[in-house]
Amino acid sequence: MISRRHMLLLGGAAAMPWPGRAVGQETPPRHALIIGNAAYSEGIGTLANPVRDARLVAEGVTACGFSLVTGDIVTDADRSTMMGAVRDYVEALQASGPEATGFIYYSGHGAAREGEGNFLIPVEEADTLDEALWDDSIPLDWVMRKLATCEAPTVLSIDACRNVLKLPEAQRALGGGESFRGLRRTAAGAEERNMFISFATWEGETASDGRADDGNGPYARALGTRLLEPAVTVRDMFEQVRLDVLEMTLQRQEPMNLSRLQRRSSDIRIGSWNRAPGDSPMAPISQTPLRVALVFSNDYAESAPYGLPNTHADGEKVAAALSESGYKVRHIRNADLAGFNDGLAMLRNALNAAGPAGVGLVYFAGYGASLFGEENYLIPNGPLPRNEYEVQERGAKLQDAVEFLEGSAAQAVVLMVDCGRKYDSPLETKGLEPGFADYTSDANVVIAYADKPGTTRPDTYGPSVFAEAFATRVRSQDRIDINEVMLQVSGDVIAATASAQQPWFQSSVRLPIFFRADVEET
Repeated sequence: MISRRHMLLLGGAAAMPWPGRAVGQETPPRHALIIGNAAYSEGIGTLANPVRDARLVAEGVTACGFSLVTGDIVTDADRSTMMGAVRDYVEALQASGPEATGFIYYSGHGAAREGEGNFLIPVEEADTLDEALWDDSIPLDWVMRKLATCEAPTVLSIDACRNVLKLPEAQRALGGGESFRGLRRTAAGAEERNMFISFATWEGETASDGRADDGNGPYARALGTRLLEPAVTVRDMFEQVRLDVLEMTLQRQEPMNLSRLQRRSSDIRIGSWNRAPGDSPMAPISQTPLRVALVFSNDYAESAPYGLPNTHADGEKVAAALSESGYKVRHIRNADLAGFNDGLAMLRNALNAAGPAGVGLVYFAGYGASLFGEENYLIPNGPLPRNEYEVQERGAKLQDAVEFLEGSAAQAVVLMVDCGRKYDSPLETKGLEPGFADYTSDANVVIAYADKPGTTRPDTYGPSVFAEAFATRVRSQDRIDINEVMLQVSGDVIAATASAQQPWFQSSVRLPIFFRADVEET
């Protein structure tokens, strides 16, 4: 996708005393280059907010003590102007030495070309998308090579890919959607030495340009706000920007941060010189966790020989994977009915605090029961029920749990039921059916069973193949939505069990729910 904004951010080498400087204290130079491109031709796709975004970020960086090497922001620049501005900036940073701090912000169209890296797209006279577009654009690798000649460390914050270029013309001219489907994560090459890289959105995706009447895109708005806060490390600031953008876009847009900073540069700090640590925030942006998960694992040890020796390990595996995917996770072992209900209440409170950007997930490993093929029950820890009456008395009705969480403010809830274990004799009774019954919710809920309705798994007591597959798939290096996760998990489980176990899921969510592993920082 070709989309809008590129932001390059340069960080300084030495941590400066923050905020406030002693009278007469000499501070290392701070240089900035801010570019906003919006006035593209109709054939390329005009943009509403890049220039306003550039001005917003410029206001923020000047409050942090940066001076613009071009005297003002660069707007609607052609290729020659953009490359000249980058050269001027690099010369200023080189002349200032390793103690300098730099900051580059680019807002405009950008694209990734298969096998050739990322490109920043100047404002030219061209009216159409064709092969010449790539020749006339600026390779991001060229910019990074220029920055790598500076002794000061560099932070590249790339705020592009806001809009798709005009379709279907773009597909025909550029060789198909994959040629321009968002910017790509760059390989850690020599040109990225001692840099921090922030993408406004996950690779291969588009970022929101914001509506014209919004004034700014969400990434620029979050960045502009955070630049006016008391100084923190670059890594911490961009983590806050990531959370802010997730909240503003209801998790549809997630920035991606990569660190290539050397050890001596890991404490680079950026923030307002006019605000001290502890000052109240400039804007009421919530820091409540937006992704919250609750993992239950019951082993029923007191119900030998029906205890489940592997459920805690299954729960740990799922909890760890969710934590790596950005979820705040609580793992509750051996919860009785009161403990189960308390856990759900805690989750609902957390989702209400997160608001409409929140996503909740519940994973339950243990026994379950279906009564007369209609009502599904999760079996809390404790003595196992022996008939349908005890199931109703001691069990947690799945429908009640779903409806309780549906009542939260969250945009979506995922319930994963890893319960397809046989209720062997003497626990079987007339009303108990094998496996869970089909269940459908119509209000932003995903329900997944480790075993399709009416079936149980071949191995009651061994490790959960379903838990292993889910924990593996949500650790994707790319963002992956819940539907694709469950399709992949189903395929993995079917293959591992020679079709003896087949997961099932249904979804009524209106917005995508994404998973992804934390990007490793070096």
